[in-house]
Order: sequence, then structure tokens, then C-alpha cells
Amino acid sequence: MKKAFKIAVAASILTAPALADTPYVAGGALRNMENPLYLPAQNEVYSKIGFGVMYKITDSNDAQKKLFHDGEEEFPIWRPTLELGYGITDRWAIHGQLGYTHNRDIERYGFHLGRLGTTYRIINSGDGWVWDVYGDLHMGGIQKMKGALVNKGAGLTFNYDNYSNGRWGYHVGTKVGKVWDRWTTSAFVELLRTWGNHNNKIDISDVYLDDLQGGAPHVTLASQGVPNEISVDLKSTTEFDLGANAFYQVNDRWSWGVGLKYIYHAQNGIKDLHTKIPESVSPAIRAGMNNYLTELKKMHDRFGEFAQSLTVAYQATDAMQIAWFIENTIDNGQRLNANTTDLKIETAIRLNVKF
Repeated sequence: MKKAFKIAVAASILTAPALADTPYVAGGALRNMENPLYLPAQNEVYSKIGFGVMYKITDSNDAQKKLFHDGEEEFPIWRPTLELGYGITDRWAIHGQLGYTHNRDIERYGFHLGRLGTTYRIINSGDGWVWDVYGDLHMGGIQKMKGALVNKGAGLTFNYDNYSNGRWGYHVGTKVGKVWDRWTTSAFVELLRTWGNHNNKIDISDVYLDDLQGGAPHVTLASQGVPNEISVDLKSTTEFDLGANAFYQVNDRWSWGVGLKYIYHAQNGIKDLHTKIPESVSPAIRAGMNNYLTELKKMHDRFGEFAQSLTVAYQATDAMQIAWFIENTIDNGQRLNANTTDLKIETAIRLNVKF
């Protein structure tokens, strides 16, 4: 019996996948799920589950000053993420991403990321060159953009309740790179186009007539027959981002990478009021609302982000990897942007698994 047990143990060791035999070093780094050029093999399923937390110090721009929140700390901001993918062939894959933000300091919650798409590898040459093209559905329309018009004493401003832009759209992009033995380098550029719509919900129950250019003081719009919630027709937008990555495979277990990325966020704008205002509302109030909307044809919220990241990964088994990620973002935007910061740092732990 003991002899049979020893034989079984020996056989299991000999037949189990060994880390020493994994193809992560010297030309096989593309099998590492943290490699920026990773693409699943045919019939391979992978998942990446991230548990992140962010620390912010808000900008001292007009938007934050009107909320009396300029220069304030926000922590912890929880940011879980999920990515799933499947290799249709060795060159063609489908994938999806979801990201959720929970910021209790400002009572703002919701999906900040939603993508579903495909990647095709045009070139995978014998000397290490790789060229990918990809396209994703932008799923910002899953949730309405929600917020409220408020006046805390410094003027009327928009206070966001969630992180959705309320708009559907698409990403198109391309990525090129090369494997240099243990090193991998890559660069990418992509475009995001969103379609304007009225998938938004704006609470105006606390807006007073005197907020709308000289109306009667301390009289709410709601008391004059205007709905407590309205929606507006938003303009379409075009945004882009680009970046570069360097990745190093130390050995079969350890790897690390650095990344630089610039994101251009377009200015939002309102085309018109979508909600039908009752006929009983006076012409003076209608005129005040139209005047305010005219000011918002351009919302003065365009901004850019420059992010620098570091990732360290440990290959626990052939099928499972643990990665630590940290990113610092420098940003700058227009005076009414609610997202710019004086400091923004995010760190996360990712669990990557192949099936």
C-alpha cells in the first residue's frame, strides 16, 4: 500500500505543470497576463479581478469652490474592476471590462468603466514584432448620468451623483510592440466617440428663481410648476488617449512593468432641454431657464490626464498570477470640471487567472 502511494505521488509530481517549464522567459513573455501585449490563446479564457483604492486632493477650481470642497481630501475611494477575455483563435480575442467607484466622501457612486469588444493581431512575427487593432463598445449608457443643480452660496453648479456620462459610444485603437528577449515595449493610441442623448437625470428641486438671472428670491422652480427632475440633450464628444509601456520578465515567477498614458477628455455641452415644461409655467421662468441653458452650451469641463504607473507581478502557478499596481495621475482642466485634482494616487491588487 505504501509503495503504491509513493508511486502515485511521484507520478503526480512528474505530470503536474512545473513553473520551471513555463514559457514566460526569453521569447515567451507574451504568455504573461500582465504583459501589455498579452492576448489569450485559442480557446483560452482569462479573468482579471482588481481591488483598488484611490486617494485624492481636489482641485481649487470654480466647480469645487462653489461646492466648498476645494483642496479637500477624499479617501478611501474604492475601485473594484473586472476584465474577462476569450481567445477565438491565437490572433483573435473578445474581451470586456467593468469598473465601479464608491466615493463616500462626496456620496458619488457608479460605473466609471464599461467596455465590450474584440482585438485582432495583424502581425505576430518571428522576430518579436506585434501589431494589434481593436474596437470596443463604450457602455457609458448603462447608467443615467445623475446629479443635481445646487447653490451653496457661491453660485449655481452641478453636483454629480455617479460616474456615468450616460452616453453610448465606441473605442477604436491600435497597438504595436516588440519582444526583446526579457523586455517588451509597446505603444498605443485610441479614439472614443460618444453619441449625444438625454440619458440623464438632474435634480433641480433646490433651484430658486433668483438663481436664474434675477428671478424672485427664495422661491423654488418646483413651487412654480417646473418638474423636480429634468433631462437635457447632451452633445456628442470625441476623445482620445495614447501611451507607452515597458515590461521586463525577471524570471518565470517575477515580472514588472511601467506605463505612461495621456487621456484627453472633451468638453461637454448641452444642446437643449429635453423635458417638456408644463404650459402653466410662466414665460418669465421659461426665459430664465433658457438663459441658463444657453450658458451651458459649453460646460467648461474639458480636462487632460497624464498617468504614470508601475506594476509588479508574481506567477504563483501556470494559471494564476498576483499583481500589485500603483498609478499617479497629473491632470489639468477647465474651471468647471468636477474631476480634476491636486493629487490623485491609486493602488490595487489584481488576481489574474487562466481557464
